[in-house]
Amino acid sequence: MDKGESSAKNAPGLLWKWFGFDGWKELSTSKRIGAQVLYRVLFVAGFASCIIVYTSVFGNDPPLTPLCGMMLGWFLIFQVMMNFVFTAGSR
Repeated sequence: MDKGESSAKNAPGLLWKWFGFDGWKELSTSKRIGAQVLYRVLFVAGFASCIIVYTSVFGNDPPLTPLCGMMLGWFLIFQVMMNFVFTAGSR
């Protein structure tokens, strides 16, 4: 087996590690309720700041398509942060 095959097989695992729900699982199995509430509030605050920045730049509220794009983009960024903090950062 060469290196190209092994890295291709590890790609789904790497994507799951970055964008999967392992960080939320680590957070939910811990008994820190305050941390769970804090991260959910940070998610909503980050999404609200995305909407505020869009409104400041374009001067009006975002239509449905950019709103869905912002939601998806912020969700993926937040998933990466959660997984780095709780799965990759805890080793």
